[in-house]
This record gives sequence, C-alpha cells and structure tokens, in this order.
Amino acid sequence: MKQLLAIAVIALFPLALNAQTQHFKFTNDGAFAAISADSDPLSNFRLQVSRSSFNRETTTNIIFFAFTFAADFSSATLVQIGGQIPNSAFTGDNTQTLVLDLDPSTLDPTNSFSQSCTLDFSQVDPVFTCVSAPAGTIHLEFHQNGFERNRLLAREQFSTFGPITIHSHDRADTSSANVQGTIFGAAVSSSSATVGVNHMSTLEFTR
Repeated sequence: MKQLLAIAVIALFPLALNAQTQHFKFTNDGAFAAISADSDPLSNFRLQVSRSSFNRETTTNIIFFAFTFAADFSSATLVQIGGQIPNSAFTGDNTQTLVLDLDPSTLDPTNSFSQSCTLDFSQVDPVFTCVSAPAGTIHLEFHQNGFERNRLLAREQFSTFGPITIHSHDRADTSSANVQGTIFGAAVSSSSATVGVNHMSTLEFTR
C-alpha cells in the first residue's frame, strides 16, 4: 500500500506545483556525504550534501527529500530542500569526518528552496497544502568506516521525487560511513551512509 501511495504522490504533486519552475545545476568536485533510509514503515528520506564549484568559486549544495504517510494512509507529506547552502554548513578536512549543520530557514530563496507539501487523499479531488519546511535544524556527523570502498567511473541517473526531477552524472571515489545526528529533531543513526570525493560530477534538478 505504501508503495502505491508513493506512486500517487509522485504523479500528483507536479499538478499542484506547476505554477512555478525552478532549475538548478551544480558541478560537484570535492567531498560529499549521503544517507538514504526508511525511518519507520511510514516514512523514508534521502539526503546528499556536496562541495561544488561555480565560476571558479567553491560552493556547497544539498538535496533532501522526506516522505511521511499518515497512519491511516489518508495523507502524505513531502518535505523538500534543495539548492545552494552556506559553505560553513558543511565542514571537514577530509572524508574521515564530515559534518552537516544546517538551518534551512536561513537559505536564500533565489538559489534554493525549502518547502513541506501535504497531499490529502481523503478528498475526491486531492487537496494540496504547501508551507515552509518544518522549523529546526539538520545536524549530521559522518565518519568513514572503510567497510566498503568503490570507484565510480561513470553513472547517469534520472530520478523523480514528487515535483522534483533530478538528472545526475556521477564520477567519484566513495566509502561506507557511519552517521549520527538529528533531522528536525528526529534522531538519525546508521552505518549505511556514504562519504567520498566527486570528480567533476554534475547535479541538475528542476521543480
């Protein structure tokens, strides 16, 4: 049932949000950290933060999506954060330890977005309500554990998360990592995170 509702959310969210289109493209060349997990049977999330370059200057970008379904499956909520973030929000001299410390409310709307949208399945015509992302911070500490190492030579992906379409070309050296911290107050702890170094990878998303 959850899988079917996820398909419904992906199909219907763009209909509600097609009035405004934003497009971002980043060249990721440097350290990154990522985690994707099912928080519980009714929710899941994906996060990636990367160092990038723009006009020969170092920048940092993030993509974060979290789906949560009501216990009775009457509604689904998608929290979406993406775009450029302050360089100071992602720290670490190497991939042994990387730290993300971000307050999404401080992001610049001209080069990023932060929003929470709820789809009400109880209505004959589903009703969408979109507001600012939840108040709070994202604090995650990534520690490379070396259980698995990979060299990604070339990978192209197209992904859709609600109203967001992501197109990426990845070239990177990666390693498995442990992660601990909080996302909007909810505890996160996993040994299946990833850290690494991008080599002129590209990330492009449209909403």
